[in-house]
Amino acid sequence: MAEKEEAKPELPQIIQLVNLNDITGIKNLLLRGEAKVGETDNNGMTALHHAAYKGYTDICKLLLDHGADINDDSHDHRYSPLHFAALSGNIETVQLLLTSGARTYHTNTLGRTATQMAAFVGNHTVVALINNYLPISDVEYYTQPHGLEKEGKLPSSVSRSLYDLIMQVNLHPVKIALTVEDSKELQNNMESAAAVLNLMCEKESKRSENVNEVICIKFHYLAYVLKTLSKELKKSSEQTTGEKDSSILESIIRKWLRGRTSDGYEEYLEFYIRDAIKAFPYVEMPLFIQLVQNISGSNIGDSWALGVLSGCINGQRAFQDDKECATCGQESKEARKCSKCKYVQYCNRRCQKLHWVIHKKFCDKLFLEYQKREKQREEERLSEEEQKAKDQKLKEDKQKQQADEKDRNVKVEDIIQKQEIMEKKETQEKGEDNLSVQTENVAIT
Repeated sequence: MAEKEEAKPELPQIIQLVNLNDITGIKNLLLRGEAKVGETDNNGMTALHHAAYKGYTDICKLLLDHGADINDDSHDHRYSPLHFAALSGNIETVQLLLTSGARTYHTNTLGRTATQMAAFVGNHTVVALINNYLPISDVEYYTQPHGLEKEGKLPSSVSRSLYDLIMQVNLHPVKIALTVEDSKELQNNMESAAAVLNLMCEKESKRSENVNEVICIKFHYLAYVLKTLSKELKKSSEQTTGEKDSSILESIIRKWLRGRTSDGYEEYLEFYIRDAIKAFPYVEMPLFIQLVQNISGSNIGDSWALGVLSGCINGQRAFQDDKECATCGQESKEARKCSKCKYVQYCNRRCQKLHWVIHKKFCDKLFLEYQKREKQREEERLSEEEQKAKDQKLKEDKQKQQADEKDRNVKVEDIIQKQEIMEKKETQEKGEDNLSVQTENVAIT
């Protein structure tokens, strides 16, 4: 007789309550001292692992407040809470774990970080968030004097603006310029901000282990753009007129957006991004080598340096939403297309105005492209409908053929059945006749 299988051990009560999203029950359980935050299930998962995987941000915060280990890797395959949060795709949960000190470089038994697991399941927003994350204390460090310094390298009033710029996912130079334009503190301290970014880049590159190559390259890139903007402001002798939506950095922005005469391709911007990448000082860094390989050896226009750089820093995407502003590259569901050509789109009127001087040269040409594309789409739609109609007719013809064949089979079966009945009846009648004759013969005898 086979032995009975052992029953699975019951889940700790705290984990059961997490699965029920019962934050009040968990709080009461912990206050009464009837559970520990480090209790695990049979896979080594703690309550924090479960809460992170389900995207229960409030429960994660409660568990952390009660001493849960933010980097616990007791899971059988060494998944940390950040791994599970990345898989869940919940931005708020990921943000909480990051600000609570989750190690972004921690790997599971497969050698995968939380960023890589998020990319694997298509959570690209999470990938960008983790790749761009930086504790604000890393910026505030430079607002304080160190060693023999009498003052910090960065005014304390600039730290928040610079931190927001670092956390910004959009790397388009125009978007960076517009961000600077919206911050008087950054405008007045661009050189200091650029110097701090270079120091942060150097510091990160010289770590003995767990170097964040992504953020290192981003520090350099942002410093490069800020230096350019600083020089542009110094060169500019004309002041803005105060007109609504005008830009104090309009000259450099339009230079970046200037397109080739033949097709409008932003050639100047392409060269600028390539120069920014080439200026990276730590040329032996593996991610930099990979980045250079992806943009080198191709003609201008064959590859898009800004797209390659964004993919390197924010993570590769399986597809790109067609919702980017033609001026600053900002993705927006509310982006509005040019009323004439229906081809390019803008996130706001400010961007549309900055781009109009350049766009108007190609608007008519793009309108023809739009008409051609719409005509092609219409032809494809009609062709698809025609094919669907043909397929439907073939399907109906086949069904009719099958129905007719079924009717024929039924009729044949009826005929055969009638013949069998008639033959049986004839046989029966014949048998009765024979029996009658035999009876008469017996009687005569």
